[in-house]
Formats: sequence, C-alpha cells, structure tokens
Amino acid sequence: MITRCLVVLGLLLSLLMLAIPADAQESRNAIRPLRILHIMSFNSPYIWTDSQFDGFKAGLGADVKVQYQVFQLDTKHQSSAEEQEHNARRARQLIEEWKPDLVYTSDDDAVKLVTTHYINRPLPFVFSGVNLSAKDYGIQGASNITGVLEREHALETIHLIQALKPGIKRIQIFSDNAAYWPQVIGRIRSIARTHDDFELVGVDQPVAYADFQRLVLENPNKADAYLILGNFNFKDAKGADVPYPQLQRWIAENSKIPDLSFWEDRMLHGTLAGITVSAFEQGQGAGKLARAILIKHQSPASLPIKATTKGVPIINLERARQLGITPRANLLLSAQIVKSYEWAK
Repeated sequence: MITRCLVVLGLLLSLLMLAIPADAQESRNAIRPLRILHIMSFNSPYIWTDSQFDGFKAGLGADVKVQYQVFQLDTKHQSSAEEQEHNARRARQLIEEWKPDLVYTSDDDAVKLVTTHYINRPLPFVFSGVNLSAKDYGIQGASNITGVLEREHALETIHLIQALKPGIKRIQIFSDNAAYWPQVIGRIRSIARTHDDFELVGVDQPVAYADFQRLVLENPNKADAYLILGNFNFKDAKGADVPYPQLQRWIAENSKIPDLSFWEDRMLHGTLAGITVSAFEQGQGAGKLARAILIKHQSPASLPIKATTKGVPIINLERARQLGITPRANLLLSAQIVKSYEWAK
C-alpha cells in the first residue's frame, strides 16, 4: 500500500512539473550563472578588444546571470606561429577544463586558432570582429557557430579624407603581413575598380619596420594619402614587433601625407581621419546572438552570420592642424573629434 502511494505521489509531482510554465523552468535553470569564456585574439587593455567585450555584455543583457572568464591569445605581441599555437592549446585546454556554456571569440586569430577545432560540436561558439568569411575558415553552415563579420567602410573613409582635403585621389596602402589583410586589400581593390574618384596606386606590406619608415618618407608612388591597415607586426632590428603606439607616433611626427584608417584607436594615436567600424556594435551583435542561443534556446545554425553596418566618422584635430588642414564646420558637427594625441595626455 505504501509503495503504491509513493508511486502515485511521484506521478503527481511529475504532472506538476509539466504544468510549470516554460519561463518558470528557465528561471530555475538560470539560478546557476551561465559560464561564458571570452577568447580574445589580442589583449586588454586595448580599446578595440575592450569595446567589443562591453558590447557583448550589453547585447547579452544585464538580466542574464553570467560568470565570465577571459583568455588573451595576445597575437599582436606573441605573433610567431609557435607562440600562437602554444597559446591556442592553452585556450582549448581551458575549454575542456572549465566547460563553458558558450565560447565568445573576438577577431580572426581566435576563430582560426580555436573555433575551427570545434566545428559541429555540442558547445556553441559566437564570434565578432572577423575580417575573413565564414567559408574561408570552414565554419559556414556549422551547427554550433554563428557571429558577426567586420567590414571596413573604405569608400566612405576615402570620401571623408577628400572632404577634409579636396584634391586627394591617389591612395597608397601600408600594412603588416597578418593573414587576414589580403582579403581586406582585395575588397578595397574591388571598390577602386568601380570608382573613378580615387586610384589605388600601391600596396606595400614590408616586414621590417625600417623598410616601412623608408617607404613612408620616400612616397615612391606619389600618393596623396596613406591608408594604414595592419600596424602591429613590423619587426625591429632584433626581430621583435614594434609597439603600435610607437609606430603611430613616428608617422605623426615624420609624415606630411594625410593618413586614414578604419579603427578608433588609430585616430587616438595620430591618424588624421576615418569612418570607423564600431567595436561596440560588433560585440553587441555577438551578445544578442549569445542571448538567442542561451536564453531563447535557438540553434546557432538558425542565426545568420552577418556584418554590422554602423560607421562612426572620427577626425583628429591635432593631426589636421599639423598638416595644415582646417576641417569645415559640417564635417566637425557630424564626426567624433579627437583633440590631441594619446601620448600628449
């Protein structure tokens, strides 16, 4: 008799559990903080990386209980293949040991070195700040991976520099040789082929910092403006990477050619102007995808990989003054203004 009563009681409890609304059950499950591992390609503090992470948290929502852990691959400073693979193994080991509910990777190196090892596995991955395509990394159509692509505002940036200094037409690209820049350069070449208001007169990717300095000063292609892409991996005489603030300061103090780029930190460190990719928007988009996966229980494969569209115009007034450029009032009113160099603060 007692056994029969216990069986009936168990059945009643099961029925009661089924009657609990789904959102109430989710609330119970949410008592344990979700574990999110953020694997950043670069390092912190760094405004590009930090703003993506801030955006991710905003997109995920303050109402979600989360325990974060951050791993820095630091590929801008530890850039050799051996160093990158060593750090990537450590990151993958952390995944196995900590067992996160979701992994958020920012920028290309983290996708290449970590995400690609987990294609079609149960663990969901979300990325942001990626220059190459999902197809390039072999993650297109993966059941557990989605994210946000980074697409530069090249034509808009060139039009901004032309508005700042009319007559600019000949554009020279300088960059380090990180693996993702050829795709970016290819997109700019495609734009140049279909627009006659500017001309791409050269692309140089020297390895040695001394060669970079020489080319900037000599301006062999008679460029009207320099477009600076990668600025982390130029090597000094000892083979070490030159810190990018040092490189940016050298350009500002030695080059008389207007310069442009696509990232906020460049204007803070002396570049004249650019329509920047919003790092916050990149991270926010990734955070919203993570919310859809963790809270709404949507499959990553059902969430399209897309690029963000917001561009933020930024002008460095000190660099403009140094180059003898007086920006028009309408440009100043529509742009974020940097009033000094970062090293002068």
